[in-house]
Amino acid sequence: MKSTVLLLVAVGFCVCEPHTDCGGESSSSCALSSVTQSIAMVMEKVKVLETRLEKSQKDVEELRGLIGGRPQVAFSAALRDSGSGDIGPFTVSTPLKYKKVFSNTGNSYNPSTGVFTALVKGMYFFQFSMFNNLKSPPNSVVSLMKNSERLVSVWETTGSDSNDMGSNAVVITLEIGDHVYAELLPIPGLYYRIVYDDSMNYNTFSGFLLFTM
Repeated sequence: MKSTVLLLVAVGFCVCEPHTDCGGESSSSCALSSVTQSIAMVMEKVKVLETRLEKSQKDVEELRGLIGGRPQVAFSAALRDSGSGDIGPFTVSTPLKYKKVFSNTGNSYNPSTGVFTALVKGMYFFQFSMFNNLKSPPNSVVSLMKNSERLVSVWETTGSDSNDMGSNAVVITLEIGDHVYAELLPIPGLYYRIVYDDSMNYNTFSGFLLFTM
């Protein structure tokens, strides 16, 4: 359809062009030769225009994906990117920095701070897991936070064993600029909380956008 329209325009241009001097040829042969040459030239231009149009369409689709399409937000990370051992204790509640990033579509998760920042308003799913310290008694407490609000937690502070782990998850609405992170809790004056991890990646933090709002 695009080629047909452009071809009709091209023929119109040909009809409007000045007559070419064809020497001794008859007027009909001269006109036919002139139109044939003009059509060939225009068809080359049509090909160039179609190539440019296809590129423009791709650019438009990419732009729609950035500003008007469906945002894609998903991340998953583990606590350690190398080594093994305890994380903590801290004297104040501290966001855990999950440094081994498996995926981070949308770049909303910052491994340097351990904080996810919502760039799109919507409904989100978040999950985290916790592996307690390899000491007895166990003393690990991690909470999932939305800004300064405590959402859910995983506790392991009693028992004689030291190889337990747990997980928790939420589905929540986030406004643009809201922060979500997993926080290691302290208890001033008592035991400070710690978690253990190694290359097995027991402690993870993941989340993704369900839909925009």
